[in-house]
Amino acid sequence: MFFRPWVYVLALIVIIALIAVMQPETEGEQLPVIGEIPAFSLVDQDGDRFTLDNVKGNVWLADFIFTTCSGPCPIMTERMGMVQHDLHDIDKLKFVSFTVNPDYDTPEILKKYAQRFDADVGSWSFVTGKYEQIQELIVEGFKMGDVEEIVFHSTRFALVDHEGNLRGYYSGTEPAEHEILTRDIQSLINDIP
Repeated sequence: MFFRPWVYVLALIVIIALIAVMQPETEGEQLPVIGEIPAFSLVDQDGDRFTLDNVKGNVWLADFIFTTCSGPCPIMTERMGMVQHDLHDIDKLKFVSFTVNPDYDTPEILKKYAQRFDADVGSWSFVTGKYEQIQELIVEGFKMGDVEEIVFHSTRFALVDHEGNLRGYYSGTEPAEHEILTRDIQSLINDIP
């Protein structure tokens, strides 16, 4: 009778261990589809039209920044640059930074900002457009940010698959999620037919 509580504790530990072993590993799980990015028509850092077609067929990572931000935006841009650098050998991967201050962030300003952060604009676009267009895209498409004032933007990266489906959010300021993000990007890349 004296050892009976230990038997229960041992049995509980064995049950918990068995449950943990039987759970599928997160690496093999499919990322959820959070939503679909709607069609949009904006302008990139070169003044060229930028639409969903520019990234369709590619996995892409998006963020929302503005060039005069002295808070999280430079950190986010540096982190995006790290991801781009680490995965530079993947052909079907694009990066898109949307400005949340389109009244100031013209294509010329965005181009200088991209140069300041040594962004490879071959696969990384910095885009602007009308305030209302960007506001609608952030709220309806990416489901992030402040509905009333887009300059109060999210500090998360949004991961989008090759079909334009939103698949995940990741911290744009914390390095801890870097490995998870790159693993999930690789997983989506492997899903491209």
